[in-house]
Amino acid sequence: MNKHVLLKIGRILLSFLFVFGAISKLISMPFFDGMVAELFLGENYFDNPKGMFWTQLLGRILVAAELVIGIALLQNKWFKKVVLPTTILTLILFTIHLFYEGFKQPNGFTEGNCGCFGDVLPMTNLESIIKNIIGLIIGAFLWIKFEKSNKFATWVSPTLIGLVTMFTLSFGIKSYDDKIDEGTPSIPLLYDSTDSAFKDSASSEINSRDTISTDVTTQPEDVKEVPQEPATNEPEENATPKAPKEKTKSELTIELLNTYAPRTKDQNLDLGTKLVCLFSMTCSHCQEVYKDICQMNSRGGMPTTYLINYGTDYEQNYFFNQAGNCKHPHSLITEYTDFKRMLEGNTYPRIILFKDGSIAKEWNVDTYEKAGFMTYFGIEEVKEEKEEGGLQLQGGGSPW
Repeated sequence: MNKHVLLKIGRILLSFLFVFGAISKLISMPFFDGMVAELFLGENYFDNPKGMFWTQLLGRILVAAELVIGIALLQNKWFKKVVLPTTILTLILFTIHLFYEGFKQPNGFTEGNCGCFGDVLPMTNLESIIKNIIGLIIGAFLWIKFEKSNKFATWVSPTLIGLVTMFTLSFGIKSYDDKIDEGTPSIPLLYDSTDSAFKDSASSEINSRDTISTDVTTQPEDVKEVPQEPATNEPEENATPKAPKEKTKSELTIELLNTYAPRTKDQNLDLGTKLVCLFSMTCSHCQEVYKDICQMNSRGGMPTTYLINYGTDYEQNYFFNQAGNCKHPHSLITEYTDFKRMLEGNTYPRIILFKDGSIAKEWNVDTYEKAGFMTYFGIEEVKEEKEEGGLQLQGGGSPW
């Protein structure tokens, strides 16, 4: 393969990375806005509306710059003097940022989504660093070997941009296979609205309300009024006003969940024992935790479980598929800002155990540990032993 062909392939690959990155951010802009805002304003960025305006503006400037670089890589004007140095500098700056984010938090290199391709194609910081290093190697090769005679035909640029755009948008195509109806989850809710007892109860409640309403409107005129208590001599202005009752942390958390994931109200978190899990559909750690919960649920001993998922329908279908098609009642949240509010400063996955409306226990990415989680719910751990050709429990029997 001659040098000119290699140069063209290198330029196309670099252009693809930048154009794909820009378009993927455009179609997942709320997610990217949240990442930029969190970087500059902190975890509670949603409480800073003025700052949010400027970070959204900055995010759009970054996307526009990325798209311009991707297109400029396919033409020759100022290629070696401006375009190539700008490309290499951009890759270096973003790589430094990725190293910073990776060292800043536990598992920072291998968990989460760096946002380089929005939430269209989630990548960890480590994966993105490797991608950028490959891009820098290609950039260095172009810098050394580029010649002005290495030009593309006029049709290459629009064709490539069109193909990359189509490829990127294809990630947003929804899958309707085995689509979960959130209104009728596979694991029963607290009551079945088709149950005859439920209907009778609801009917009697409605009838009793009608009776009460009729009694009030047809009250006879000669009904004696209840005497009012005599007013005290204490001046009204001297009366001590009652301070509003301060909400507990549990009440505030339930209020957030009910506000930003309204279907959570159906779970009646104030009654009984409930496990609420906040998962991001593109988080590999969330997938592992949910697999654990599904395995434990199949063995009994787990409380009623409800999921609050952040992502798209397509990502959610993949998430459930990865968990072995285990499906719990859930809400799907598409606004990253709303999801961040419900996390309350935690890093997903966030798992909350409610007992009669109070938070009894809580786990997140830093505190969750499978063995400890199982012990808390009194579930014995499965031991993987190659005895008699299969998986064995501690007692020696097959778990199947």
